[in-house]
Amino acid sequence: MYTIKKLENNKYQITITADKQTWEKYVDHAYEENKEKFNIEGFRKGKAPRAIIEKNYGASVFYDDALDHLFAHEYTEALASDKDIEPVSNPEIKIDKFDEDGIVLIAEVQSMPEVKLGQYKGLTIKKATGTVTDEEVDKELNQSRERQARYVEVERESKDGDYVVIDFTGYTDNKAFEGGAAQDYRLKLGSHTFIEGFEDQLVGLKKGDKKDVKVTFPVDYFSEELKGKDAIFDVTVKKVEEKTLPPLDDEFASNVSEFETLADYKADIRKHLEENLQARLKREDENNIIETIVKSSEVEIPDVLVERQLDSFIEDFSMRLSYQGYKLEDYLKQANVTEEELRQERREQAKDVVKTRLVLETIVKQEKLDVTDKELDEKLAETAQKYGKTLEEYKKNLGDRNIAYIQNDILMQKLLSLLTNSNTLN
Repeated sequence: MYTIKKLENNKYQITITADKQTWEKYVDHAYEENKEKFNIEGFRKGKAPRAIIEKNYGASVFYDDALDHLFAHEYTEALASDKDIEPVSNPEIKIDKFDEDGIVLIAEVQSMPEVKLGQYKGLTIKKATGTVTDEEVDKELNQSRERQARYVEVERESKDGDYVVIDFTGYTDNKAFEGGAAQDYRLKLGSHTFIEGFEDQLVGLKKGDKKDVKVTFPVDYFSEELKGKDAIFDVTVKKVEEKTLPPLDDEFASNVSEFETLADYKADIRKHLEENLQARLKREDENNIIETIVKSSEVEIPDVLVERQLDSFIEDFSMRLSYQGYKLEDYLKQANVTEEELRQERREQAKDVVKTRLVLETIVKQEKLDVTDKELDEKLAETAQKYGKTLEEYKKNLGDRNIAYIQNDILMQKLLSLLTNSNTLN
């Protein structure tokens, strides 16, 4: 049997009591499950009586399994009987009493906190605004132009703004260091891409020239082995080049796009910028609505949920570092921080993320929002078509986790639609 008591901060205490007879039943069940594991002289394997096994291995030999079965059964029953308990972590369990009369277990479990929703309908929110400027159109146009740049070799000494194609090898303490060499590297002089002073020493060189470039690595350089060290780079200039850009005219437009005139190409650039702007403003409006609702809502956030969110932050950060060829340990060493300090820096952000999620989940429940099988299949069919597959073929390879992610995305779109339509943006 069990009793349930609500504690502070949305914790629950579940007391599980088994009298002598009930406890004996669970111990006997543990014996039946485990007797095949014991070899007792004089008995075939699995045939030794419980008393003989207990005599050889100790009276408590089956207690651990019996406790597991007792707790699992009663705890499951307790959760089923009280729908207010939504565990967010494993329970903390202790034996309160264990004697000839039976056993008493006490489990303390953290439940999902109660959310006191603020007003989430009938709000008036300031609408996000913005315009696409001529400067933004020109910037996109010039980026397209940069992609069509040509590098023309010139037979003269290099000057600031030129590009040089070089081979180089770097040395510290007369030894080449890892990552300090390259061939046919195109470097713009004056771009400050390399260590301070490196590019300046290449000005005035021409094709075929060699030079020992002397530099000092910064004291805050990311590589521990090179911090503050003097280095010499053996550099060979293979080319000196000028970058030339195509003129902005109709011919350029027809070469880089489906349009025959520059005017039509610019109009298309503006159209895409407008579409991107409207999508961004829509996201800003949605975020502003959510932020307003979350601020007016109240919830006591369990530490376990904050820690779980911080775990997610660290995992995501580690993955992004790995894409750049770094490990988390390298970053922590370079930044001179511990992982715990990094977690502490993100703690308030983690709380905000958890609170937002809890508030939105509460609105979903209150509004009884759900995703039907038809809605899911329509979304999956739409994606399957893009990949040239049937719905059945696409679903077969998705897996439960990906399907759950897509369901959640559909549900979030429903929620955002509800919140946008239920509030005023002006």
